[in-house]
Amino acid sequence: MKHSLHASVSFDYQGKGYALQSVINIENIIFHQDFYQSIYLQLAQDHGIDLYSYQLEVMMDQTVQFSNAQGCAEGCIENQSLDLRCLRQCYEQALCLERIEIVAEKHLDSSEMTQGVKKALIEAYGLGRVSNQNPV
Repeated sequence: MKHSLHASVSFDYQGKGYALQSVINIENIIFHQDFYQSIYLQLAQDHGIDLYSYQLEVMMDQTVQFSNAQGCAEGCIENQSLDLRCLRQCYEQALCLERIEIVAEKHLDSSEMTQGVKKALIEAYGLGRVSNQNPV
């Protein structure tokens, strides 16, 4: 499944109006330290704006508007604003489900994949992630 959203920003620079829009592939930037800066940089690159210019600075002073959420981004946009915490949680959940489906297909037939088994796999995945983040 594709996880994406549209980001747009409008601004004036040297007497010219700009209305930029790009499709953002969430998987490429979801865990960047500065998620929103990554959005601005992608908008600039997609529209030929020099990454070391005053035009970029002017653009970055504007608020990015979000729309057309797909995949895990659905439900994380309200009034064209993005709830980044919601997006990261939904992405983690989607990633977890994708990974447990791969494991389940390898080791279980469809009749064995009950809600209880699914819950157990999700919990095991979560425990594995926590233990990876906090090595003993």
